[in-house]
Amino acid sequence: MQRPLLQSDPADVKLVAAGRRSSYSLTLESTFPGWGEVQVCGDLSAPSQEGAKHHRLGELASTAICGNDITGSCFYVTGSLAAAAGVWAPFGAIFAAATLWLFRWVYTEAVTALPFNGGIYNILLNTIHSKKIAGSVATLTILSYIATCVVSALSAASYFQAVLDPTKKDPMEEGSHILPVAIALIVFFAGLKIVGISESANVAACMFVFHLGTMAILIVVTFISIVRPDGPLPIDRVMANLEANYHYTGGSQHIDKKIVLGFSSAMLGVSGFESSANFVEEQADGVFPKTLRNMWYAVSILNITFILECVFATKLEDLVEHDRDNALAYLARMSAGRWLEVWVSLDAFMILAAAVLTAYVGVGGLATRMGGDRCLPQIFQRDDRITTVLFMCVCISMVLVLEGDSTKLAACYSFAFLTVMLLFAVSLVALQTQRPKLPRDMKNNLLIPCLAAMLVTVALGGSIASSAPVIPIFFAYWSVLVIAVVAFMMRLRVLKVATKVMRLMRCCPPRLADRVAALTRRIQKDSSVVYFSKTSNICRLNKAVQYIIQNEDTNHCRVVHVYDSEEDMPETLVPFCQILDTIYPSVKIDVVFVNGEFGASLIMQLSEAWGVAPNLMFITCPTSEQAGKRLQDLRGVRVVMGHEEEDFGEDGMSSLGTGIPTPTPRGSSQPGLGRSLTTDVSSLMKVLDPSSISKLLANGQRGRAGSVSVCGPGNSPGALPVTRCSSSPDKFSRHMSA
Repeated sequence: MQRPLLQSDPADVKLVAAGRRSSYSLTLESTFPGWGEVQVCGDLSAPSQEGAKHHRLGELASTAICGNDITGSCFYVTGSLAAAAGVWAPFGAIFAAATLWLFRWVYTEAVTALPFNGGIYNILLNTIHSKKIAGSVATLTILSYIATCVVSALSAASYFQAVLDPTKKDPMEEGSHILPVAIALIVFFAGLKIVGISESANVAACMFVFHLGTMAILIVVTFISIVRPDGPLPIDRVMANLEANYHYTGGSQHIDKKIVLGFSSAMLGVSGFESSANFVEEQADGVFPKTLRNMWYAVSILNITFILECVFATKLEDLVEHDRDNALAYLARMSAGRWLEVWVSLDAFMILAAAVLTAYVGVGGLATRMGGDRCLPQIFQRDDRITTVLFMCVCISMVLVLEGDSTKLAACYSFAFLTVMLLFAVSLVALQTQRPKLPRDMKNNLLIPCLAAMLVTVALGGSIASSAPVIPIFFAYWSVLVIAVVAFMMRLRVLKVATKVMRLMRCCPPRLADRVAALTRRIQKDSSVVYFSKTSNICRLNKAVQYIIQNEDTNHCRVVHVYDSEEDMPETLVPFCQILDTIYPSVKIDVVFVNGEFGASLIMQLSEAWGVAPNLMFITCPTSEQAGKRLQDLRGVRVVMGHEEEDFGEDGMSSLGTGIPTPTPRGSSQPGLGRSLTTDVSSLMKVLDPSSISKLLANGQRGRAGSVSVCGPGNSPGALPVTRCSSSPDKFSRHMSA
């Protein structure tokens, strides 16, 4: 069999293998970025100059920031729960508390395994192999923040209206201040966010304590009123309320349907449970599970107790018809009079207004993270004022489109929030199967996320069935967000197609096509990434390159191997990377050997030298629980592959296995350049057998003298003195020994 021959024409790279009915031809569809280089860096083990570590939040402050959001939901969920299930509403609240108990363990395992901000977006980004899917799911979180802001602003305005004039309850009614106050709150907190005023942990803690105190007073006063024979609610009136509520619900007919609808509405009362996962990096070690525990206790007690007291202390028909949007103020008036109603209304206005600011902070942090990961334009990372203004405009549009209808807004909120929870449970299953060796505080039985997903699916189905007219509005907002994110992540393909079309059109000036092509090259040039490789396993190297081609806009990848001594350096890493550099000519693959200890210090030094953010540096799944080498200590590097357990040989090609793509024959329908094409070992060995590697590299890559950058201790791997050497693996080994 004739040996493979590589003809290195930068404009048209072809790999030809002559054999039994074998003929391959590969033509580049993008500008050739150049051949990869080899760099050898000196000792970089000295710690980099890092700023002082910021103070991390304790249990009370962390619980308060997310607790204000979730415990404030009782102000608007109680009325919806009463309308959906009537006298059977407490059972719906109990099922919601049980579901949240399951999600307490789901969130604990997922977030302690990947303790970075971003919630479900972070979990999916480090678990699955598609950044587009992670970015699309993140749009649901953004939509949930939008609904949080709008629902909280309208509920705050409704309680404020109850203080000013309780008779004006319709937002569209003349003389009602609900819509103007809601829009004013959205604009006001946007202004605060723009000028730099964000959430304060101490202020949030004070508000949280005051809010829980108010809720405790309302619970106790209402309970005393119910049980006192001569109080505001005598026993005859309580029994009359129970009888009226029973008949209002329809008696014992369709109990199962009522409980399901009540369960769907009650799940809106646990919204905000995911907010703690969005700032986990600011929390001290071990605090995150405690925040979940505290939130579960608080929201379960409040939601179950309030709807139960409403069943005894009020006529649900009157509550739903006249005071659905400010149900707790109505409960306070029935139990103790006007003074408690005003107190509860002011507390509701304060807490719900704070939830508006929480939405701004949450969406700003998520947009910044997505901008850094190149799911959104990087301007969202550099300047969050753009995020704030766009978020404000979308929230105001939703208020106006739905005319301040709290029922429709709550439905949109339920769709987004419940879908996020469902996908979180699914993502935990993916995490357990794809990253089983990743350290975490606990590991659940698979039945827990599966049961949690089933319960949320029931709640989501009930919400969709009861609010079908709102579905088009929900999909309209969601589709706009998804299209915006996916279009940005596919912009290179769009630019390449536009370039080809413009060059085929005779009426289009050639200069315009050249400018679009130049823009494409500039985007790729400014988007380099780093992959840290422990071994020279070509299967994993190939998988990493495929991940980069499928998910990143770059044409430049640095494969970095960190070593302690030269004897430990894998000799086949260079030739294997050069093989991949040939197979994937659209990506320049450099090999960098760094002498030092892998950890946060080395990552930051390389990040500063190359201008590559840590979140654009990729690793295989780490298993160390040693401080300094845990995933949370590595400055946010991305996990793109599972843990490598096998002992791969460093000599020969026995580690190739399957998964190496081969060039696509002309006219074939097989996947093309940069796509996964699995072949069996025998077919692969016919093209790349051990004895042909040296000849392939020496004869096929004439003129490709991989440069070796050598730097001493303390030097940066940036502009370094360069010496030329042959790209032959044997000569490279002799050069390293010398």
